[in-house]
Amino acid sequence: NKADQIDRQQLMRVYGALLWSLGKTMSSPEVARVYVGSFWEEPLKNMDNADLFEMEEKDLMKDLAILPRQSAVRKINELVKRIRKVKTLSYIIGHLKSQMPALMGKEKKQQKLIEDLPNVFRTIMKKNNLSPGDFPDIAKFTGKLKDTKFAEFHALRDDQITMLEECLTRDIPRLMEDLPSEKDTPEILRQKMGTATVKNPDSANVPVPNRADKFGRKTDMDAANPFGYGQEDEGNYWALQDSAERLFDGFEALGPEGGFLAPQIAKDLLVKTGLEKEQLRQIWNLSDIDRDGYLDHHEYVVAMFLCDAVIQKGKPVPDVLPMSVV
Repeated sequence: NKADQIDRQQLMRVYGALLWSLGKTMSSPEVARVYVGSFWEEPLKNMDNADLFEMEEKDLMKDLAILPRQSAVRKINELVKRIRKVKTLSYIIGHLKSQMPALMGKEKKQQKLIEDLPNVFRTIMKKNNLSPGDFPDIAKFTGKLKDTKFAEFHALRDDQITMLEECLTRDIPRLMEDLPSEKDTPEILRQKMGTATVKNPDSANVPVPNRADKFGRKTDMDAANPFGYGQEDEGNYWALQDSAERLFDGFEALGPEGGFLAPQIAKDLLVKTGLEKEQLRQIWNLSDIDRDGYLDHHEYVVAMFLCDAVIQKGKPVPDVLPMSVV
């Protein structure tokens, strides 16, 4: 915080020193995420890093918004680690049990297995294709084994190992898929969240306060206006904004994948308009602005606008789109 009080070179040095210190004090295997900025409403004192501070503040707001999901993912990761360790421990106990004699020499055999524990671990790891990180610490585990009797261990049950495997390969992935993600389409989010409201993806899903003046830029007076930008603002005005909101549900009903309509679905939709092939070809060229062969929501709106202009108003397909429509 208050990183605007130092210049760029000093900030780089402080940032590096902070990460180094955190690495020594935090035992988490995850890399620490450090947000740099001046996190209050007052304007920055030093504008050298204004763009960086603005992006950092937005990232912080977004990360706070998805914090519940990150927390759930962290808990699932801990569960996976425990399952893997339980599975490995089961193989160890089963192996030690299987090496014990049926009648005599049990104590001698147990002592020999304990002394040869590194080789025992290596044998179990290769035989069952286990990860070295899932095995317990040898020194601590040896001390605990000395207080037990291997002959009293339960034999390894394949059905229990199978249950653990299914949990790792089937149940955990399904659980991860059920968690809402910022990469999900609105339709997928509706399915995951049930009756929860999903906002139009054209609007900001994470509210970030508009503080342009804080970062040394002119405040955009119309950015928060629910009626959008005026025609005089050529850089931001879009004449089809109202149509986009009205056609959003229809676009979603077509089943876009990752926010895009597949070429065949879009083609079938345009063919149903009854327009001539040459007209549809021109409409497609104008609508597919990024030339990727797919239509996103905005491109779909442009295509419907052009079709409506030809069918309802009898206008010809334009050679180029007006800037207010792009």
